[in-house]
Amino acid sequence: MANSFINASLPDTSDRMLFAVPKKGRLYDQCLGLLSSIGIEFNRKPRHDIALVTNMPIALVFLPAADIATYVAKGNIDIGITGLDIIRESQTENDVAELLRLGFGKCKLQVQAPLSHQGVASAEDLVGKRIVTSFINLTKQRFAELEGVSDPEKIKTQVRFVSGSVEAACGLGLADGIVDLVESGDTMRAAGLHA
Repeated sequence: MANSFINASLPDTSDRMLFAVPKKGRLYDQCLGLLSSIGIEFNRKPRHDIALVTNMPIALVFLPAADIATYVAKGNIDIGITGLDIIRESQTENDVAELLRLGFGKCKLQVQAPLSHQGVASAEDLVGKRIVTSFINLTKQRFAELEGVSDPEKIKTQVRFVSGSVEAACGLGLADGIVDLVESGDTMRAAGLHA
């Protein structure tokens, strides 16, 4: 079991499988529903990120969804639930195995620009411009494809990282376009953006 990183102030997990689930965000509620529906019983104390399952030899580890693939790839966690976008962004697709598609958390990573920008009808129109995203690796790969460049680090497009509220970047003058996850499109439209 992958538990050598657990310190003494945390619950003993030495005889348990470590199972990572998102601690908040889009997948959190759906994961809790899934765990309940398959009979996994646990009590999570407030502000604790490890909960021992009471009816199986499992310890649930609540982590940011963006970190789960890295913990699994490095062997610190045995199994986890996260998005394919996170696996690709963290560049761990060769180090983790997809065991099962759960059928929830369906979002699309989209290139978006302000409706007010005339002449921006597609991602190609943003080549060489300023792009803001929290998916820096995937964005650089996409613009490398658009530019016909094999090395994503040699693109003309300026890609900058922000950790949240990506949709605000254009309105605040930080970017000409963004790359962000879209589920319903409501946030994108409210920010005056289009895909």
